[in-house]
Amino acid sequence: MRAVKLYGALDLGFAALYAWAGFVFVPGRSVAFNVALALICALLAVGGAGLLAGARWGRAAAIAASGLLLAFSVVVIALLVASSAYLRGVYGALGEGLAAVCLVIAALLVELFALLPLFQLRFLLGRGARA
Repeated sequence: MRAVKLYGALDLGFAALYAWAGFVFVPGRSVAFNVALALICALLAVGGAGLLAGARWGRAAAIAASGLLLAFSVVVIALLVASSAYLRGVYGALGEGLAAVCLVIAALLVELFALLPLFQLRFLLGRGARA
């Protein structure tokens, strides 16, 4: 039960962090990206609140939020890797440096976006959360 509360608090904290980073610190220009980010932040907040409150729907909401965040992470990382390949192939020596920066950003996004949902899904879909 203690781990469920921990994941609930992490969901709320990361929802606030993602909202601040995506809408205040580095706002995006893409409407699709902003809508996806808003949906993820809202789902994470709902799932976190449900887990903290011990509501029946909290586990399902947290699983949905983690799945969506993981899918979002995969898409963003794949687009960054594709951008890296394009930059390296088209712009020569300058493109190699830009490609390296894209790959570093992709590696950071794995830590910032993909690790929490991976661990949370493993816990929530395992036996520990059902007891």
